Amino acid sequence: MKNVLIVILLIVFGAGLYVNFGMSQNIDQSDIISGTSQEETEEGSENSGSETSGETGDSGDEAGGQDLAFSQEPLQERYTQAVENNEALIIDVLLPSYYTDGFIETLAGQFGSDNIEFNRIDINTNTVDLTELTVSENSDAVIMDALQIRDYNDEVLPERDTDNLTSAYMNIYNSGKVVYILGNPNAHEHENLANSLAEDQTYLTENDYFYIDNQDTAPAGEFYDYDAGTLTEETEGIIAENIYGYMTE
Repeated sequence: MKNVLIVILLIVFGAGLYVNFGMSQNIDQSDIISGTSQEETEEGSENSGSETSGETGDSGDEAGGQDLAFSQEPLQERYTQAVENNEALIIDVLLPSYYTDGFIETLAGQFGSDNIEFNRIDINTNTVDLTELTVSENSDAVIMDALQIRDYNDEVLPERDTDNLTSAYMNIYNSGKVVYILGNPNAHEHENLANSLAEDQTYLTENDYFYIDNQDTAPAGEFYDYDAGTLTEETEGIIAENIYGYMTE
């Protein structure tokens, strides 16, 4: 009888040890598993947040060009419509030969929009001989050079004919386009050219022409590349900035 009781007590004691040890081990394993899952969840959340932020940033950059605000309401309306229809606002840029071939790309970079197309058209005359300027039928706006440097280069600055310039402006304006006159810098750093620039700025702005003034343009280096007969890249960069600053809010 005593032997039987001893056996039963040993069985009960052993069962108790097994239950305590086994449950403790299971609890420890559960804690480890639970801890790992939580770390993975937190890490996953952080990664998810970073990816979303990156995508949002890209969208913001992409929208930056589309959200341009033009100072002139008619041009803003056309640009908004172009964006909505996934089309391009077309801007003709009428330039004499002293602008480099890269100027249009520099200008486009200032606006940073896939919905604007800049189209260069060469001007091969000075204001004395200017009669009319040809533009594209499908363009929405026109930027026409004021030709002060061209008049200086052709040695006709004393006979400069601003009336011919404004008549050409009005002919384009009356065809339904938004028109800007692009003033030149004092690229030759000459007093006569500086006087002409100042007079044009006063006259054209007082008479409500859209005039983009560049007489205060001051590059750190040279204004003009006399070997190439063109404005320097730095000068053109400043002019492009001034165009953007005048045309947008």
